[in-house]
Amino acid sequence: MMEQKVCKLCLNVSNVFQVIDKITREILEVLLLKIDLSLKEDNVICEGCGDSIYTFFEFKSMCLDSKDCMAPFIRTMNGMEMDIVEMAYFKENSVLLP
Repeated sequence: MMEQKVCKLCLNVSNVFQVIDKITREILEVLLLKIDLSLKEDNVICEGCGDSIYTFFEFKSMCLDSKDCMAPFIRTMNGMEMDIVEMAYFKENSVLLP
């Protein structure tokens, strides 16, 4: 019989799980998920939650990369900040900013 454990995120019982290791803890921290991992030695997450947190982490990383990429393109025009659509257009079309 396969061992079953309770997922620390969704609380579902599963026999397909992964132990919450150091990397997973760091990902949970970046995603601002506050989970008390001190209560039990078997801190595990189910396969579905594992897939979800890695997908969310990739999305958040992509957003932060986009923010860092756009920051140099932010300029002021006539005392007003550029619209994000204009920034994307200038970047996509390799147009120099005014």
